[in-house]
Order: sequence, then structure tokens, then C-alpha cells
Amino acid sequence: MKTNKHQTLLLVKKEGGVRAQDLVQQFAYSSGTARSYLSYHARQDLLERTGRGYALTQRGLDRLEFFSASGCDNYECPPCEGKRAGYFSCPRCGYRLARGKARIRPERNFLMALRPAGVYCPLCLSQIRTEKQARLVEIPETAK
Repeated sequence: MKTNKHQTLLLVKKEGGVRAQDLVQQFAYSSGTARSYLSYHARQDLLERTGRGYALTQRGLDRLEFFSASGCDNYECPPCEGKRAGYFSCPRCGYRLARGKARIRPERNFLMALRPAGVYCPLCLSQIRTEKQARLVEIPETAK
């Protein structure tokens, strides 16, 4: 089984740092394959070697944020399955907002609260995507 970059980066983020042995246990790799895979990601500047193994770099965090917004290339990746479907799902109510209708709403200062810029659900008004995530997948802003 070929492990996808997204799954590996999620594991590193969750654990805070991984060693080859962690990949062997999680993905049933041989130890040589696990070491090779970690050094491959280090050469891509997604991971860096630390005292506790390998940790995410800023570029690795940015890549995870991109995966969070648009999904990864692996068609069978469970976390990315809904992201390629042509809609965004609201995390609170489950409403499906079509990608073509999604717009970045500007930051707004209400009397008691500040609503940050982003894409919001039209039903429950919860945030579906942050402004940065929306720009990564090229969602346009609302007309002013």
C-alpha cells in the first residue's frame, strides 16, 4: 500500500513528531521504506529532523492547510472525499453550498462580536472556510 502524503502529514501533526517506527506501526511499512519516506518529505521541506524524530515545517503546515481547503490528489483519501464533490459542507448543519455559489464575505464588526472574513453557511451562518482557505481554492469575494 502506498501511503499518501496527506495521511503522513496528518499523523506528524497529531503526534507532534514521528520516527520511522511510527510509520511502520501505522502503515505497516518496512523500516527501510519508512526511513526513506520520511527523508523524502524532509527533502521536500515538509518535515524537519528534530530530537524527537521528524516534525512539520511551515511549508508542511501550509500543505496541510491546502489539503484542508481543497483535498489531496489521492481519490480514495477519506478526509478529502467530499472536497472534490463540487460543494462545501457546513460543519454545523450539513448544508451543501455549491462551489459556484460560494463567496468570501468581508470582515464585519457587529456590536458585540467581530465576524472574520470567510465563506459562511446561508442557513446557520457558521463559517465553512476561512479567508485564507477560500483564496487557496480561488473562491471570489462578494461584490461590494
